[in-house]
Amino acid sequence: MDLVERGDEFSIMESMLDSCAAGHGGVLLVSGPVASGKTALLRAFGGRATAAGALYLQATASEAESDLPLGVMGQLLLGAGLLGADSRRAARLLGLVADAAQSRGQDALPAVAMNEIPELCGIVLEKARESTVVLGIDDVHHADRQSLECLLYLARRLTVSRVLVVLGENSGFLTANTRLRVDLLRLPGCRNIRLGPLQRQGVAEMISGFGEPGRRTRKLVTQLHQLGGGSPLLTRALIEDHRTAGAAGEPAGEPGADLVPGEAFVQAVATALYRSDLATRRTAWALAVAGPDVPLAELVEVLGGTRESLHRSLRALNDAGLLDAGWFRHDAGRTAVLRSMDPADRSRLETRCAQVLHEHGATATVVVQHLMAAGTVDAPWALRTLIEAADRALADDEVDLALACLRVARDSRTDARQALEIRAALTRAGWRVNPSSVAQHLPELFAAALDGRLGTRDADELVGHLLWFGHVERALDVLRAAEQHGTSERPGSGTPHRHDCPRRWITYAYPGLPASTRACLGDDPEHRTPEHAAPEHAPSRDRSPHQRAASLMKAVFHGSHGAAGADGEVVVRAEQILQSTRLDDSTLTALLVALNSLVLADRLEAAAFWCETLLREATGRRAPMWQALLASAKARVELRTGALAAAEESARAALTLVPADGWGVAAASPLATSVYTLTAMGRFDEAAGRLTVPVPDAAFRTPDGLLYLRARGHYYLAAGRPYAALDDFLTCGDLMTRWGLDLPALVPWRTDAAEAHLSLGDTDHARGLAEEQLALVGRSNGWARAASLRALASTLNAGHRPPLLGEAIEILRDRGHRLELSRATDELARAQRELGKSGQARALARKAQQLAAECGLPVPPARSADARGPHPAEQPWSSGNRRHPDELSNAELRVATLAVRGHTNRQIADKLCITISTVEQHLTRAYRKLDVQRRADLAAKLSPLAGAGERAGPATHDAWDRLHVG
Repeated sequence: MDLVERGDEFSIMESMLDSCAAGHGGVLLVSGPVASGKTALLRAFGGRATAAGALYLQATASEAESDLPLGVMGQLLLGAGLLGADSRRAARLLGLVADAAQSRGQDALPAVAMNEIPELCGIVLEKARESTVVLGIDDVHHADRQSLECLLYLARRLTVSRVLVVLGENSGFLTANTRLRVDLLRLPGCRNIRLGPLQRQGVAEMISGFGEPGRRTRKLVTQLHQLGGGSPLLTRALIEDHRTAGAAGEPAGEPGADLVPGEAFVQAVATALYRSDLATRRTAWALAVAGPDVPLAELVEVLGGTRESLHRSLRALNDAGLLDAGWFRHDAGRTAVLRSMDPADRSRLETRCAQVLHEHGATATVVVQHLMAAGTVDAPWALRTLIEAADRALADDEVDLALACLRVARDSRTDARQALEIRAALTRAGWRVNPSSVAQHLPELFAAALDGRLGTRDADELVGHLLWFGHVERALDVLRAAEQHGTSERPGSGTPHRHDCPRRWITYAYPGLPASTRACLGDDPEHRTPEHAAPEHAPSRDRSPHQRAASLMKAVFHGSHGAAGADGEVVVRAEQILQSTRLDDSTLTALLVALNSLVLADRLEAAAFWCETLLREATGRRAPMWQALLASAKARVELRTGALAAAEESARAALTLVPADGWGVAAASPLATSVYTLTAMGRFDEAAGRLTVPVPDAAFRTPDGLLYLRARGHYYLAAGRPYAALDDFLTCGDLMTRWGLDLPALVPWRTDAAEAHLSLGDTDHARGLAEEQLALVGRSNGWARAASLRALASTLNAGHRPPLLGEAIEILRDRGHRLELSRATDELARAQRELGKSGQARALARKAQQLAAECGLPVPPARSADARGPHPAEQPWSSGNRRHPDELSNAELRVATLAVRGHTNRQIADKLCITISTVEQHLTRAYRKLDVQRRADLAAKLSPLAGAGERAGPATHDAWDRLHVG
């Protein structure tokens, strides 16, 4: 066996062997830390002694046999190959001493042992007369007392004999055999050598010993020396891990790569620990569990020992190469030590460590790390610490830590009150990640609220959670129970009514509640008597974000729609909330209300800025639910500004961060944005896929439900189903009228319905709806007025359109609504072309095309100036390549022809003697084949069968009514 950096020690051993052969025996004590190479040195020396003709008798003591009388001497003598009488005599003497020791105990050597030891040692001395005898005993610190007495007996007689005793000792053991060292080292001819750690040169030699000198780089040698601490065992294991990584093609095995400890290192650490004494092993475990910041005084308490014992164990671990200055050389070392522990032992040690830290005033977040590692802990202080740490972790945005603390607390022994508190906290923390994951807790919390066992905070939060999933009636039951059981301040106390905020949220978040329910809530919680509610115009610092957001919603929903003063007041209130409110669980809803208010007030630039700011903060604070809600709000802003691709990406991100089943009724918002955006971009299959995502029925009692109906209506309209589209738009109008929430800035249902009527050829109805909405929005300069002007212009002849469209374009350009701006510009280009103003039409068409491209709308290819047919700007919804006439059936062409001539679906059905449903089906197929989105675009795809100069009539009735594809 090759010995690394042990040449000097081996030379001393050879010198003593030569002296022994000359008749001068001796004792050599080889000391060193665990796994320092003592065993390898003894084995190499045994081979040298045998080669020199000496009788080498070898034994290895073990902790398991330390109580076995003469166990070590038995290994030496019975393994020496004694013949005949000598063998029988040795066996008899060993048996006598062992029986006597067992019968009288280990505390005192029986007289028979004292009598027989000389005869046992005499066998060795007799052999020494024949040849040199070398006794090699490894791990002598584990030797039994009787064997040690034999060794001392021999040591006192070695100066005149040819016996050499070589002992290997772990210097880290706090052994009870102090007498052995004292008595041995004072004798002449006795020497002690101590093995130290490997130096850098030794590490380099060890790498070469593995047959790969090419890997012996300076960086690798340095890392091996640093991580292995000079321990031959650990260094060898690290080299093996490096070779294994290289053989597997892993980056860690490449020359020059950083050294990464692996499984061999883990096993080597476990070997080193279990070859150390129990005190050292327990110190390593306690140190790995406690961490680097625990003072030594507290570590002593954890171990239940003395400071001196701790220092001795730390020195042993440093000498063994595991520690450097009292801490692990690498995190892998700490991990390996923790892996070497029995799970039950680790749980007990973690619990003890947590208790000591708690008693010394450590913070709850430090203590709970150990409580969580311990698993369940039943101590009352531990439960309270876990709950406090969870609150602190949630405040610090460590949601995973908070949930882990609460789960350990939940699994510990608790009473009913504590269990309810933990369940409420679990709901609060889990909500920030995904509401669907905590829905399981709501039934029990609901039952507790009805019994009056929830506090005000938990009751209000429960109301919000129930509303999120559409359980409005249950939310009302919770409010009534809370007030009945007195969890809120009573009227007349001079403080605000604590449950007014939830009532406001129900009133404004669910405007579609039945009249009886709204009566229970009160017509306007904002107008409670002074002793029950904060004044409307109280200083903002005296009002919570929720109260201010409720006032803001009232101003948005019930203010003077479109009035400059009203919009200005909304913007000021929204900005105050956004500037003075920190993002957290309790203020998120208020911030979202402020963002949406800016959108409805057409302050898109400010809304975009705050969305980006808040979303960036939510991302940095690792709150998926916050990110999802803010991404949805951002998508709505991007849709209004015409950034269709960005809007779709934001809506998709919102539904990815939190799956649809976690959104509750709010799922309608990102789905609405996604459906509308995909439809506008011509990605109908994807939009149809979004419409298959379930939306709770309760969502259609909220404003988000209106957005969903509008988006679905526009999808139906683009897919050639104008009646279905009209039904959704009129449903929006019916709901908004019944709710007293007829707000065109939210959903301009009249202009949407007007577009559907135009698609059906019903210009009169379309004009009436457009005029009605224009009268409702008044002289405001908002997006809703611009949409109304554009819709009204679509119902008029070309001469009356330019003034209306010009005003709409001016408003949209000022407000930043590029999507509507591209459509209005396209309509104006059509009007100018029809009026014969070709130059203006071409310029406007190019501008419309540019805007459409910026928004992400499908844009037709450019056409030459003399090309026949309508300009591409007349087809804003589709690039639409022209088709061959054979692609449409006779029936489809007949229906398409009548639709272009202005007939409604009912008129077409009567004329062709078919059903309205059949008309819709033919139109849908025609739209798809011709790649158009609405009835008005059909004219751009179809032209008369005969040229302008042809006089001959068609040969058949079909030919008379059909138009062919141009």
